[in-house]
Amino acid sequence: MFLAGTLKSIPIGTGFSTRSGQATVNVTRVSEDSVEVRATCDSLAREVIYLREELTRIRNETGEEVEEPPPQIVKEPTGWQWFQIWTGRMAVAVLVLIVIKRRLKRN
Repeated sequence: MFLAGTLKSIPIGTGFSTRSGQATVNVTRVSEDSVEVRATCDSLAREVIYLREELTRIRNETGEEVEEPPPQIVKEPTGWQWFQIWTGRMAVAVLVLIVIKRRLKRN
């Protein structure tokens, strides 16, 4: 309760700061009913930087694996399918020749 009373008595925009070793705490009154608390620690900051770099590295490694397209599967036609393909081609060629022959006979 003593701390809450102390914070209410300070003017808006001012605050307290304390440091212990590598840790620092800043307490600032930002409005009538709001207090902002910021804390930093050099060893924790280093750990956060290290973990961010590690996370970025892992994302890049897994991202490369995910972005690779799957291998394409190419299926050749079977023997029966080749027969149908060539039969169709030959039928079309014969029909075209018949149509051309009939057109030439009319003229």
